[in-house]
Amino acid sequence: MSRFLTHRLGTIVPTLLFVSMLVFGLQQLLPGDAAVVLAGEEHDPSVVAYLRARMHLDEPLPVRYAYWLGGVLTGDLGDSQRMQKPVTALIAEKLPVTIQLAAMALVIALVIGIPAGIVSAVYKGTALDYAANAVALWGLSTPNFWLGIMMILLFSVSLGWL
Repeated sequence: MSRFLTHRLGTIVPTLLFVSMLVFGLQQLLPGDAAVVLAGEEHDPSVVAYLRARMHLDEPLPVRYAYWLGGVLTGDLGDSQRMQKPVTALIAEKLPVTIQLAAMALVIALVIGIPAGIVSAVYKGTALDYAANAVALWGLSTPNFWLGIMMILLFSVSLGWL
């Protein structure tokens, strides 16, 4: 057991480190300068210099990565540049709604999936089995964004339920 756990940790740690480098690198590729955006329309050079120093944008890339990784490991995800609030507060604010949405989606999937699976197993090789499999395949292959728009049109616009 200990050998398995050591092997698992030996693969997880480098993977997480690689993913963190990838996320940080993608953040650095975003267009524009955050300090200039936050400085406002005047772009006062002293304000831009202050913001660059405060956000460590004047440091070399490896140093910025170390600051970023240290913040992530201690739970400090920084401040949202658009909302001017801590990211952890924004996540905590939206987390209950996200959990509720995920729970409802799970309930709906179970209410549809379990009976469809039972019907498919009991009536194996019949038209009901093929219909249940076709509905399941349609549900898996339909893009979520399109299905969401269609459900809004159905339940809100056409039926007027929402």
